[in-house]
Amino acid sequence: MAAKQPKKQEKPSEREWRLRKGLDAFGNMFALNVCFVIASLPVITIGASLSATYAMAIRLQEDEEETVVHGFIHEFKRSFKQATLAWLLVLVATAILLAENILVNNTTSHGIAVFYTIVFYLELLLLALVLAFLFPMIGRYTTTVKLAIKNSLLLSVGYVFSAIKIIVAWVAPIALSIIYPLIFIYTWYLWLLLIFGAIIWGTSHTIRYVFRTNEDAIESAREQKEQEEREAAEKEAARRGARKRKPSAKVAKDEKAADADEQTADKNEKAVDKNESSADKGEKTADKGVKTGKNGGGDAPEKELPPKKELIGVAAKANVLKGTSAANNNTIRKTGTGTNSGYSSKSSQNGGWYRGDKYDKSKKKKKKK
Repeated sequence: MAAKQPKKQEKPSEREWRLRKGLDAFGNMFALNVCFVIASLPVITIGASLSATYAMAIRLQEDEEETVVHGFIHEFKRSFKQATLAWLLVLVATAILLAENILVNNTTSHGIAVFYTIVFYLELLLLALVLAFLFPMIGRYTTTVKLAIKNSLLLSVGYVFSAIKIIVAWVAPIALSIIYPLIFIYTWYLWLLLIFGAIIWGTSHTIRYVFRTNEDAIESAREQKEQEEREAAEKEAARRGARKRKPSAKVAKDEKAADADEQTADKNEKAVDKNESSADKGEKTADKGVKTGKNGGGDAPEKELPPKKELIGVAAKANVLKGTSAANNNTIRKTGTGTNSGYSSKSSQNGGWYRGDKYDKSKKKKKKK
């Protein structure tokens, strides 16, 4: 006998899925309404209760929380301080508006009454715009009361149609219950069991959309700013690199002057070498003449030769000047020991150019004579 195969679990149809989702939403609204009513009984805690209820509604819609009561208690404690302070400020603003309304009704002057009436409705509109996102923002984000009031007003101005939807969702049922007391008498138990939770659950969709859109806009703006900062840093680095690779005009001028000094020094060296070779030839000729006089002259008296002078020509003087200029510009040639590159250091002691061995040989010859 063949074993029975287990039946495959069929996926729920779209209709069953919608029914299950609707029942979950109804249960969440009922639980949130009960938590809100109980936490709002001291009246002064209405702000903290409203913030905690909105925070839990958004988390339940985004599947961030499964239990309602435990999460509500946690959110109530977390936002109690800021939300209670904001609620006290709302009560003070409401009291001021009521006092202005009484003052307008008791004013006999028609012009003053019209002016205060316009001011009263403007203040009422401003209060409504702030309240549209104030307590949901305190429940959703970690912020201060001042910053929450400012951001709530900015969100209401930036998403004005969403703010109008939230204001109408709260004002319409409350105004109907106040204007027509019979409606409240027949539906008071619904307020205790479902209406508050339904309003909060319904407006949470709009608030969640606004918060998510605003967060995405802030994130994209932050990324764009970081991208611009990176591009600016890359451009600055490229500019600095180009500045390092490209020498300044002063450096280029100094390099050209150094090259010119080197070329002049080379020319002067060649001129000095040429003068030295001429001097060597002169010495050889003189030695030859002396020998000729000794061998063929007989009794002819020997003439005493004048002492040799140091050979300092125009080229050598120019080299001294150029060498001094190069030393002042920190462009001394690497092959020398100073301004008198390529020559003995004794030149500085003798006050001129010193040709080394050639001068010493002439001294020795004079002593022998």
